[in-house]
Amino acid sequence: MEECTAELTTVLGLAHEQVTAVGETATGWRVHVESPQPAAGPMCDGTRWHRHARLAPRGVAHTWVADAPVPVAWTPVRSRCVGCHPTAPARPVGRAPWPRGSPAAQRAALPRLTRDRVRGVATVRGVGEGRLRRLVDTPGPLDDDTWGAHPGDRVLSIDEASFRGTDRCLTIALLAPERRVLTIWADDRIATWDAWFARIPPDGRARIRGGGIDMKGAYRQAIQRACPRAPVLVDPFHIVKEGTHRREEARRDEQDVAGASIRRWPLIKGVEHRRPDQAAALATIPATDPALGALHRLKEDWRQLLQAPDRTTAAAQLSRWLIHAEACDHAEGYAWAQTMKRWRPAILARWELGREFPHGFIEGCHTKIKAPDRLRYGFRNRDRYRRKMLLGFLPETAIPQLLT
Repeated sequence: MEECTAELTTVLGLAHEQVTAVGETATGWRVHVESPQPAAGPMCDGTRWHRHARLAPRGVAHTWVADAPVPVAWTPVRSRCVGCHPTAPARPVGRAPWPRGSPAAQRAALPRLTRDRVRGVATVRGVGEGRLRRLVDTPGPLDDDTWGAHPGDRVLSIDEASFRGTDRCLTIALLAPERRVLTIWADDRIATWDAWFARIPPDGRARIRGGGIDMKGAYRQAIQRACPRAPVLVDPFHIVKEGTHRREEARRDEQDVAGASIRRWPLIKGVEHRRPDQAAALATIPATDPALGALHRLKEDWRQLLQAPDRTTAAAQLSRWLIHAEACDHAEGYAWAQTMKRWRPAILARWELGREFPHGFIEGCHTKIKAPDRLRYGFRNRDRYRRKMLLGFLPETAIPQLLT
């Protein structure tokens, strides 16, 4: 029995405690630990103590095994020093006077909270919803403001996610020298941008090699204002997305004018993914709708341009593409060309920084964020949304709830 108790306490992370008994209850296991006497008197070096009073037994949630709670219980003892006579309570080492949960219980509950709803976790864990919400709302620095002080160059990636409707939150990730999420902003206001960059030391801002963003002019201006020498990099996905949007607008216009349906999937799928019937339908579009066919060719040209081996080749192909886009018969082609002209430096920065900084990492982070957001059917508290999502990306050694 003693060997079994020793193994169980080791598995539960209680090897440093003086375990006196392990009992099985209707809902799981219950571990009893001993309250050692204080090492020395508060006003003298005496080690002799008399038991003054025995307080009511206390317990705290320690962890869960197969969703069954494993509490730790002890009986606090108030002892009196023989030498200096003051009394002092004796409790297990590392236990707070009135704890609501051990660090092990928090380590077990927080990962579950980053994936599931508070009500679901409370039901499974057998604790109150308010207790879990307070655990998420525990004050503590979630933002990593020290990354700018470390030596070496940095590459940032910035993307937005929907909080509610048109309300946006921004995610800031680090792509080099390592990939990790730095912070999640509760809004996308320019004042928030400027305040965040202002916390970075000037030498840290000077080491930012570039920043990847969507095709939004306000984001580009904010980065250039804080880091004038850092090139802005546009995500290739949004470049192709812009072309798809322009072509779809032209398809709808041509469809309304002709009064006949124009198949959408032959235009969306790549050459390597089209079925024979889709390839045949696409071959008829240049003859029936020349403007739509020209826009489709412009969009397909981007796939080749993004595969250019160097910046010189890419710049030449982009110049030719702009000439063809401005000469397009459809108004969407000219508007598309003007947009690409404004973003030309950011497009060519892909070859200046190298192709090892894709935007896919931060898009994957947003996929991870949207899963619990949809599971909860949205959030009402913006700060709780931000904290809960950011907790899912922090390592266990950096979660403030586990450091106190």
